[in-house]
This record gives sequence, C-alpha cells and structure tokens, in this order.
Amino acid sequence: MEKIIDPKIPSVLGTVSKHLNEQHVPYALIGAMALGLYGFPRYTSDIDLITDSHSWPTIHKTMDGLGYECFQKTDAFAQFDSEMGILGKVDFLFVRSQDGLAILDRRVMVEDDLLGTQPVVQPTDYIVLKLMAIANNPERAISDEADISVFLKLHSKQMVPEIFEPLDTERLNLFAARFGQEDILQKHLKKKISK
Repeated sequence: MEKIIDPKIPSVLGTVSKHLNEQHVPYALIGAMALGLYGFPRYTSDIDLITDSHSWPTIHKTMDGLGYECFQKTDAFAQFDSEMGILGKVDFLFVRSQDGLAILDRRVMVEDDLLGTQPVVQPTDYIVLKLMAIANNPERAISDEADISVFLKLHSKQMVPEIFEPLDTERLNLFAARFGQEDILQKHLKKKISK
C-alpha cells in the first residue's frame, strides 16, 4: 500500500520516536498516520501522537533538543514546529485519566516499510478519540466524521490488519454517550451495517 505523506515525515518520526523511547515516554500514533496503518492512506504533513500528560517535561526538553519549539500548549495538547517548518509539525495529545491511559496500554506495535516499527492506537480507541475531538471542537466534525466513515468501510470489508483488536462497539457506545455523540456514532455504524 502506498503511503501519502510528506517525504520528510518517516525520517522525522524515526528521530522523534527514537528519542521518546530513549526517555521511556509512552506514546502511540493517532490521526492520519494511524488511519494509514489501518489500511487507508491519507495525506498528512504532520505527526500526531498520544501520550501520558506526566511526560510533558521530558517531551518539552526532548523536542527542544531536536530543534523544535512549542508554539501552543494546553492541558490537553502541545504543538511543536521547527524553525521555518523544516522538520514539520509534531502534535501531542495528553491523557491523564484511567480511560486515557488505557488507550496507551492497548496500543500495538506495527511494522511498516516506510515508518518502521511504531506503536499505534487500537481502532476502537481511534474512533473514541475522533468522537472526543468532535465534542471538543464541532468545527472538526466534517473531517473527523470522514475518518470514522473511512475506517468503518475498511472494517466492514475486513481490510484492517489482524494485528489490531476487533472493533468494540460496546466501548464505542459508552464513550459516544459520554461525549454526547451517540447520533454521530449510530449514523456511521448504520452505514457500515447497510453496506
């Protein structure tokens, strides 16, 4: 499968992941790169990672040492870019709750010809994160719903690699209710079932 990513991304990801691993920072790929590893390549020019919020001081020091500057930081995320965008953007989503940390515990190591061996969130967690993103920022709904729809099409055609856990619709329903996104989830699950 051909990956549709900025050509510098594999090298940048390799460098960032090497340093995070050396510092024992738990992380996993989310966003377009995760979707690509599930079986649907989508263009991306940045790297999206999920990590433990307690790792922030180490992440900040590590990224600074790699030539990155944090241009936006909240309790929920941090965004890094290098001078003149030479290295590309790296975004970190922080988790601190038991449910969030469980996402990191469930991650799976995936071997990829282009990206190397990388930890990736499980598909159920990917959709949970998309539902949370829609709840937090409804302006993202179109692109996040499109990603949910694409994943569910892959899933219905049994195209998701077997290394990933089966989709857990019970957990999806639980989190959709928690985020007030039951209608969105049901709309996409019904499309999947009807195809």
